[in-house]
This record gives sequence, structure tokens and C-alpha cells, in this order.
Amino acid sequence: MKTSYLFPALALTFALASISQAEDRATPASPDLIARLIREAVATHPKIQAARERSEAARAAIKTVRLWEDPQVGLGFMAARRAMRQENGDAVASLDQMLPRPGLYKAEKRRMEAEHLAQNAVEQLTANELGLATAQAALELALADELIRLQSENVGWLETAERTAEERAKNPDASGTETLRLQSELAMRQQTLASARRGRSQMARALNILLGRNLQSEWRSLSLPADMPPLPGVAALKVKLERQNPQLASMRHMADSAQAETDAAKERKKPVFSVGVQTSTYSAAGDLRSSLLMIKMSLPWFNSSAYNADITKAEQTRRAARDDLVAEQRELQTQLTSLTTEAENNQSMVEAYSREVLPKAEKAVETLQNAWISSKAALLDVLDARRALLDARQEQQRALAARHAAFHSLAALTGSLATSPGK
Repeated sequence: MKTSYLFPALALTFALASISQAEDRATPASPDLIARLIREAVATHPKIQAARERSEAARAAIKTVRLWEDPQVGLGFMAARRAMRQENGDAVASLDQMLPRPGLYKAEKRRMEAEHLAQNAVEQLTANELGLATAQAALELALADELIRLQSENVGWLETAERTAEERAKNPDASGTETLRLQSELAMRQQTLASARRGRSQMARALNILLGRNLQSEWRSLSLPADMPPLPGVAALKVKLERQNPQLASMRHMADSAQAETDAAKERKKPVFSVGVQTSTYSAAGDLRSSLLMIKMSLPWFNSSAYNADITKAEQTRRAARDDLVAEQRELQTQLTSLTTEAENNQSMVEAYSREVLPKAEKAVETLQNAWISSKAALLDVLDARRALLDARQEQQRALAARHAAFHSLAALTGSLATSPGK
């Protein structure tokens, strides 16, 4: 190697070392960090507060179910001849009380309790959805920082290579086209880097919005953890899905509510009994003339078609709720299988890049760089190798981010990513 090219070669090595140090200073977007961000988002986001208020409203609705209806009182006056009023009384007072309907009361209370439990599950579902959005936003920010670091390294290499080409161009026999090609490549990569930084700023603002922070709050540079959390087995995930998925829990409770409504519709078809007392008094003398005890019964058979239609409606709603539950189970199982496959594929891709693709690409770049500095290789070959290396590194980081995202998606699907503060 010529002495005039020794310094640029060393500069390339220093640039790579400085990038490695910058990576060491980045904060890993570890599961612990993401868990803290999720707790912050769940504690401050208005969607959680709204879900909690609906849950409390459903809890209060349980107490609106009455066993006893309100009693009814009546007061009337007779307009008739004085003799008739003296004999029969002219002031009538009555009290009527509908007797309790235990079957209807129990069915309606079960319906309200099931709806409250369904709202509780919706609150948990909201927390998991918000937690997943927060995890994905944090991982996107970490991925953006990783890509910015790689692109910054590439820009640094191009700047050093441009200076090397300028030194080479001082030779009377050298061509100036290498410098022009490097300047063109550098300008394009600088624009790409500037665009990535603008995108990173937008991602940081989006994460601040999710967390309820000031829009302009600064974020330190993040990195993607190289260690990937282990994935549970598919069988274990399916068990957790059935037991803990808040969407399924909510739908089960709504199916129970529909069953209770069916029972309530059948109870409404039964006769309603009430008891009453009526007294007649002559107002002028204040004397009691008569007392009457009454037992009343409704005759629901006149509207049996309407009651039957109500029962049919309730039964169809119950069947629809059960079918929706089964359909949702299948849909979620499909999502679980897809996420598991995605996680496994991305994990294999990350490992393949680490073991095979990147070492070979880095070796090719190193060999071509040395050959170019020694005037034994064309600049275009070096640039092609650098582009291939940059693409491979970026693809590895995207696969790593997708693997982490799939892990958090599976946690949300099985209801274990986030917990509402009220739980």
C-alpha cells in the first residue's frame, strides 16, 4: 500500500470504531424498558379512562335491577246525589303493589352482571391494544435509530473514500471520474440519511403522544436488543389464548348476557300478580263506608305472539353471540399461528445474517477496499459491495425489529402484555 493512502485507510477503521462506540451509548429497547413505557401509556391515556368509566357504569347498572316494583296509590272523589254519597262514601283511596317476579329478577341481574364482566374485559383489551401500540412505536423508533447509525457509517465511509479519491486524482495519470462518482453517491446517501432523521423525529413525536408527554420531548438514541426473548410453544400459547385473551372473555360474557336475556324474555311471558286495598269514606263525616281487598293478574295470552317474538329474538341473539365467539376463536388462532411463524422466520433470518451473510459481505467489502486503494479493483465494485453490505445490515435490523414486535404481539394476543391500572 502506498504511504499516501495509509491515512485514509486508517480513517476508515476509525470511522467504524466511532460508530461502534455510538452503538454502545444507545439505550436498548429491552422488554423491561418497553414494559415501563406501556405502564406509563396505560396510566395516562384517555382511552383507558373511558373504558374504566364504562366498566363502572356497568357495575352501577347491576343495582338498577329491582325485585319489587314501586307501589301505586290512588285518590278519587264521587260526584253524585248527597244520599248516595252518604251511603257509599265520596272519597276513595287505594294502594296497589305488584308482587315480585323472582325469575325475571334473577335473569335480569345475571344479564347486568355479565355485561359488567364484559366491560371489564373490554377495559383489559383496551390496555393490551394500547400497550401493543406503545411497544410497536418504541421498536420502530429503535429500528429508525439503528438504520440511521448504519447510514451514518456509510456516509462517513463515503466521505473518507472521497478524500482518498481526491488524493488519487492528483496523480497525472489518474482519472477524475472516481471523485465525481463518490460525490454523487455521497449526495444521494446524505439525502437518504436526512430523510431518515426526519422520519425518526416523527416517530418520536408519535411515541410522545401515546405516552401523554410533551410533543417535543427528546428521546435518547435507542437500539434493538440482540438477545431475543424465547417464544413459548404453540400449544402453550393456544392455552393462554383461550384462558386470557380479553376479546374472547368479553364475548363469552356477552353470550352469557344473551342467555340471561333469553331467560328474562320467557319470564315476561308469565302472568303478573298484584295485590291492592281500596277504601271509601264519606268526607263530610269522615266515616269509613267500605274496604276492599283485591288480587289482580295480568292476562299475557292476549299478546302471546309478541312475547313469543321477543323470546325468538333473544334466542337468535344468543345463538349469534355463540357463533361470533367460535368465529373469533378461529380468527385469533389464525393470528397466533401467523405471528408464531413470523417470529420464527425473522429469528432464523437474523441468525442467518449473523452467521453467513454479514461476515461474507464484510469480507468482500474489506477485500475490495484494499484492492481499490492498491489500484487493483474498480471503484464501482467497491460501491456495489458497500451497498450490498448496507442492505444486508439494514435487513438484519428490520428482521430483528420484526421478531421483537411479533413477541409483543403474541403477548397482547394472549392478554399478558398490559394490565389496566384499575385491575
